[in-house]
Amino acid sequence: MDDCYALPQGTEWTPVDTALERLRLSLGPVTPYEEVPLAEAAGRVLALPAIALRANPPAANSAVDGYAFLWDGLPDADASGAVRLPLAEGRAAAGHPAPDPLVPGQALRILTGAELPAGADTVVLQEDCALEGAALRFRPPGKAGANRRKAGEDAAEGDVLLQPGRRLGPQDLARLAVAGISTVGVRRRLRVAVLSTGDELIQP
Repeated sequence: MDDCYALPQGTEWTPVDTALERLRLSLGPVTPYEEVPLAEAAGRVLALPAIALRANPPAANSAVDGYAFLWDGLPDADASGAVRLPLAEGRAAAGHPAPDPLVPGQALRILTGAELPAGADTVVLQEDCALEGAALRFRPPGKAGANRRKAGEDAAEGDVLLQPGRRLGPQDLARLAVAGISTVGVRRRLRVAVLSTGDELIQP
């Protein structure tokens, strides 16, 4: 056939997906890696596994605004199903944990993201509480540990967060930052030049 696009008899096309997979298996990085600050790593390709340097969250914390208490320290409920606990002084907020352990049988004001004080394992939502002077009245949540995020719930120290070959996006940088990672090993950017040659080329 007088057709430059016709294949010789017995020749078959290689499907694009098959050809791409063969390329993936046969090709490797041609650039070395370098360490860059996390703030400069957006869009870069990870060269080394990203390993968590600390747990996330680093400690058990509250998932809601409310009041922390020890489940085993709850008194008996009244006829309406509510309990009453005296309030401890102060509060726990994100980045500002309570300085002292919570006494069993007391409740402490706690804000979202705040580390649970020692002596507390459960949080009740503030919307489900009523203040009565220096005491708190509420119906306990359904189980111990309610509204609490455990330490290492997202990642434990030493976990591999991301594998090499991943192009880092904003969500990846956030995940690495909360795991204590400040620099990452990425592939150096390729330097590409285009050269046009031939005596058939002239200026416009």
